[in-house]
Amino acid sequence: MGRWLPALLALACAGCAANPEVEYAAMPRTYAHGIGGATFLIGGGFDPGRSPDGNSLILYGPEGAFVIDSGRHDAHLMAIKQGLSGIGMTPVAIVNTHWHLDHVSGNPALKAAFPDIKVYGTSAIDGALTGFLAKSAESSRKALAEGAIPASAIAEVESDLATIARGAELRPDIVVDESRDMSIAGRPLSLRVARHAVTERDLWIYDAAQKRAIVGDLVTVPAPFLDTACPEGWLKALDEVAASGAEQIVPGHGPIMPMADFNQWHAAFDEFIACAKGAGALVTCSAGWLAGAEKWIGSDTVRAKAMADYYGELVRSGKLDGYCRV
Repeated sequence: MGRWLPALLALACAGCAANPEVEYAAMPRTYAHGIGGATFLIGGGFDPGRSPDGNSLILYGPEGAFVIDSGRHDAHLMAIKQGLSGIGMTPVAIVNTHWHLDHVSGNPALKAAFPDIKVYGTSAIDGALTGFLAKSAESSRKALAEGAIPASAIAEVESDLATIARGAELRPDIVVDESRDMSIAGRPLSLRVARHAVTERDLWIYDAAQKRAIVGDLVTVPAPFLDTACPEGWLKALDEVAASGAEQIVPGHGPIMPMADFNQWHAAFDEFIACAKGAGALVTCSAGWLAGAEKWIGSDTVRAKAMADYYGELVRSGKLDGYCRV
């Protein structure tokens, strides 16, 4: 698929560095609204020519409020702050499902606004800052110096570079590298760690009281974001989500899913990975994904196909194998 450069794809995470001459549909953004169980959703966006924001949530309990994933862009961060103001409770924590920049970039601003806030997350960001993100930043600086970034994308690339430069502020204050039950803001939750899935360690949250699983990028639309993924670990993690007892899934990107929808997405993902690991034409794999995930792709077929083509090649070529190594 056409893109400005591989580093921008890496920084943006998952296909948003596509050729600006191709028209893509904007993924609908859902702003803060209650979804039941003292939980508010700040829906992410994936506008044409821009990097995405992941979905964010605000949950509150007897001891305050906390945020799950903090997005990337200023408008998304503002929506989080407005959501916190709307419920009138002091935020005490941020929980990061994983280290991709569209889920953690708002951490420093939220910590500056609320100095007592604590970040929960896995230690996988340490390796990302010295490896994947460091290499991506180096490539992006080179591309900026050579004039290889379109003018419309320069500010966004520079913003991501600034975020990476403040990498120490993205690290968790409380490391969760093993699954465990805990209370955050006095609210009981089960924090589950998936190893070698979307990243080296992903955190997903099961809220037993609501029978709700908040799964980060274990579920994404318009395609699975496989940039830093181990497909086998991802498949295992999806099986664990399916067996969790959840009746509702909150993806990292895209609309909330009842279990029937999650099962459909899960099946489409399984089939896509199996096809990409096979010997048939990759175009068949992309077509299968478009058919299986049609419900969520809608009019965004051009971008979904481009992403599926790109990620199918990543799987087929073995370029993701390193992410599966212990």
